[in-house]
Amino acid sequence: MCIFCGSALPTGRIGFRDLCPDCARELHICRHCSFYKPGVYRECTETIPEAIKDKDRLNFCEYFRPLAELPGAGIEGGKAKSAKDSFDKLFG
Repeated sequence: MCIFCGSALPTGRIGFRDLCPDCARELHICRHCSFYKPGVYRECTETIPEAIKDKDRLNFCEYFRPLAELPGAGIEGGKAKSAKDSFDKLFG
């Protein structure tokens, strides 16, 4: 899922210069990568040789693996929904 517009990412390999078909933003970025993890060293779980400063811009990282789904994308159907239901029961 594109972090900018929410549309589904193309299946298969994402090339260095591929763009989102809906919003035309770059797809080969850290935030679309399965190794991206805020809070860890260099915000990457892979052993990259140098930090990539802008996580929302095109990069040429060879370790890039596209995310299947954005973290938290399906959260409305899970714990967040049950928490909201509990809140509504208390104060609704």
